[in-house]
Amino acid sequence: MQIEVRLFASLRKYADDKSRIEMEDGTDVSAFMERIGVPPDEVAIILVNGRHAVQDQVLQDGQAVSLFPPIAGG
Repeated sequence: MQIEVRLFASLRKYADDKSRIEMEDGTDVSAFMERIGVPPDEVAIILVNGRHAVQDQVLQDGQAVSLFPPIAGG
């Protein structure tokens, strides 16, 4: 199945110019992050098709996974 990769801010370095990757059916968000090399402790927000998700959520063909790092500000 094809999954769209959307990485933001400091996580963009893990994209390697990939906009889509091929994953096995039944893959969850955690396995997706491992495949693209994003350490779980660097991710604060996970969205699947624009909706909040968790690492054990199973992905479906054609979905978009957005990952955001922790954001600090003043």
